[in-house]
Order: sequence, then C-alpha cells, then structure tokens
Amino acid sequence: MKNKKGDIPVTILVLGIVAVCILAIVSFYASSLKVQKNFDIQIVKEIKLLREKADFYSNLGFTKEETDSALNISYDGQGRYIFSKRDGVSVRYDIPR
Repeated sequence: MKNKKGDIPVTILVLGIVAVCILAIVSFYASSLKVQKNFDIQIVKEIKLLREKADFYSNLGFTKEETDSALNISYDGQGRYIFSKRDGVSVRYDIPR
C-alpha cells in the first residue's frame, strides 16, 4: 500500500522546481536578445583603431600634444584615455604612459 499523503507535497515540489527552471531559461533568453540587440562590436574596433593611430603618430615623431589633439585623446587623474559612446554603449580605453 502506498502513502498517498506524501505524494501531493512531492508533486507540488517537483512542479515548483520545473516552473522555476522554465522561468530562469525564459529570463536568460530574453536578456540575451536584449544584449545582442544593443551591443555593437564596431565601437570597440574604432577605439582599437584610434589606439593604433596614436602609436603610429608617436613612431612618426609627433609629440603627445599633437597626437592627442588629432585623435581627441583626453586626460584626467588616471592618465590619458580615449572615450567613445554610441547607442548606450560607452568604451573608455586607457592609454599606457
């Protein structure tokens, strides 16, 4: 003879766990769609290109001031950096000294 009183809580527990797992999968899927729609890798490529241009200008003999004014390189308390923002994505690339 089976204990039918024990079957109901176990069934509710299993259904609850399945519901939480389905909710988590749907949440991850929805957030991945949102990130893929808003994230553009092109801005990272542009910052990398500006960094390579800064190195190229330095190798040609331009001063830091000339290079910084030509490529819009900024200064703050942490040092030199390149900053760009597009479509809600902002990239700050710190240039080593």
